[in-house]
Amino acid sequence: MAIKTKKLAVMPQNTRIMAVFLGSVGGCLDVFSHMRFGTLIATQTGNILLLIADWGDSLPRTVASILSLIFFTIGFLLAILFKERAKNAYWRTFGVLPLALVTFLYPFFPSQEFIWVPLLAASTGAMMLTFTGTKVQDHAYVIMMTSGNYRKMVTAWFNLLRGKGNHRQTKRRALNYSIVVGSFVAGAVITGILTHLVGDYAIWCVTLVLLAIMVVYTTLIKAYHLEDSNI
Repeated sequence: MAIKTKKLAVMPQNTRIMAVFLGSVGGCLDVFSHMRFGTLIATQTGNILLLIADWGDSLPRTVASILSLIFFTIGFLLAILFKERAKNAYWRTFGVLPLALVTFLYPFFPSQEFIWVPLLAASTGAMMLTFTGTKVQDHAYVIMMTSGNYRKMVTAWFNLLRGKGNHRQTKRRALNYSIVVGSFVAGAVITGILTHLVGDYAIWCVTLVLLAIMVVYTTLIKAYHLEDSNI
């Protein structure tokens, strides 16, 4: 008699808990990098705006923003090549590892922005590609930032209040995008407070969340035998 294997409703990277993790990482990184370096690491569209607005006011900040943009792009492109050579679903775990290592090591060394901004940006770009295409259940969203997600959240809640569309589906959409936006904001607030309290060690918020991502993702892949079907 064949033994039936229980199936996961959504892929591990598309669960709500993963949306919480990915959203909070973006908030943590952007607040910490802005407070420490005057630039953004995760939200490169915002970084471009800051670069234009601050152009000529502060040379170090301008250089940091340019480095962030360049090395984020390099990390993203390298991750594309890594993904193309992936043999199983565990490639996403390895895609998270560089950022986890960089954020863990940061407090132990001098805060030289022209060294750490490229390292953080490149590893963040790699992670961004690693989870590109991720959904919160069946709703597509932009990971590690609020761009677009806030608009979708507001639209869903507005439609729900007006009774437009299927009530259950609209409510679920509104909740899912609220989870993404709320996680980003929570990560930003917590990291901002901790940066004032413990300084550079606040970046370990990112490290801890990344470790949680790796553990949860890897555990679900192994438990549901998704090694070859979730590449």
